[in-house]
Amino acid sequence: MNDDRKRDVALFRLAVLGDLVHTELRRGALRRALARKSQEHWLFPDGKTRRLSAKTIQSWLYAYRKRGFDGLLPRERKDRGSSRSIPPEIQTLVLDMKREDPGRSTPLILRELESAGVIERGDFSASAVTRLLARHGLSGPKMELEVAARHRFVAAVCGELWQGDACHGPKLFDPQAGREVRVKIFGLIDDKSRLITYLRASFHERQEDFLRVLFEAVRRRGVPKSLLLDNHGSFSGADARVTCAQLGIRLVYARPYDGASKGKIERFWRTLRAHVLDRLAPDAVETIDDLNLRLMAWVDGEYNVRPHSGLGARTPLEVFEEDAEQVRFVGDAAELEASFVAHVERTVKNDSTCTVAGRVYEVPAHLRGRTVTLFYQVLRPDQLWLEDGGTRVPLREVDALANAHRPRVSRPEPCEAPRATGLNAVEGTLKRLFHPDTCTDTAGAEEAGQVDGDELEGGAPCARS
Repeated sequence: MNDDRKRDVALFRLAVLGDLVHTELRRGALRRALARKSQEHWLFPDGKTRRLSAKTIQSWLYAYRKRGFDGLLPRERKDRGSSRSIPPEIQTLVLDMKREDPGRSTPLILRELESAGVIERGDFSASAVTRLLARHGLSGPKMELEVAARHRFVAAVCGELWQGDACHGPKLFDPQAGREVRVKIFGLIDDKSRLITYLRASFHERQEDFLRVLFEAVRRRGVPKSLLLDNHGSFSGADARVTCAQLGIRLVYARPYDGASKGKIERFWRTLRAHVLDRLAPDAVETIDDLNLRLMAWVDGEYNVRPHSGLGARTPLEVFEEDAEQVRFVGDAAELEASFVAHVERTVKNDSTCTVAGRVYEVPAHLRGRTVTLFYQVLRPDQLWLEDGGTRVPLREVDALANAHRPRVSRPEPCEAPRATGLNAVEGTLKRLFHPDTCTDTAGAEEAGQVDGDELEGGAPCARS
């Protein structure tokens, strides 16, 4: 029983005593007064109505006269913290079993003890075992000693830290899938101001879906110094890491399966679900655009401008605007878009193709065998291009059916015939065998510079191999 509960009980007992506290009555009069009070029905602090015996009321009166208000406070049991129903040797065994295997549940512990003949069925209740484990820090799915400590924190200024996450929304019809799909809602919240920088629903949970939210959040609310995210692939993929590096954002990932470490965004999801998601009109929200319109209307029109209990009755927007001068905004739209461009290197195959993210793209034929740099917007990773001589060349995926009717032989432009040298290894070997003197004289003349190129083109008597 905590102190507040003890105080309520003491105040209830004082109310029962009433005027007896300040009235001196003889024994007969006191007995009659106690009897009258014992016939009444009293509303206890737990909300239940009961009657009290005269002896109980008398004990409260004597306790108050002896020690004042403290005498009415409930006394702690002498055996508090110990189990009366479980023998000490069984308690030790239960604790050892839990430490040996933290995954053992209370019903499993009882079943194993019964199977081993240590106890009989019904010797003590499961709740008694649960309380025993809780007192020794061994309750719950994990031993409490193994759970990392948590500390409440807040960023020093706005824009120093954003928290990001995704939650599941309602089911909507996906035109591409041809069926209803449960949407995923990505969101970012500023740690200090609790301001929602952007919120967007999507049919998928991919990197580009998260990066679209980040793009709009940065465009509207500036560039954060750090992002606290979980370990899902949509947050930890290569494109997300590269984009944040280009923006100068430090990525911090929470421990796996530890959603509570991102408490502010997790608490916001509960508010969003209670105020919006659970109250959507099915006939009004038929498409994902309908949902996104209502999400941002509620964020900008109510949540960001409503006093927040954690901000001293100030609104998230007011707190954010106080630190606006310390937030780094991107004024140039082209600079922001350039930060969301990534590139990869690929070697072009002989069929003028290269593969990126499982998709095969066609590359200009003159680049076959070369290593090229391919660029793409991380918001649209399926649209690639390359720079060829200062020209941006968009790439498209291979259309195998169309390529079946494309000509295979190119028609090169006519060019000048190559200049004849007159040199041939086979003919030169033959001349050396049958005309060694001529070959030697010609070789000596060539070394002396007496044989020019025209003479060789006309057919030199000998050529060295």
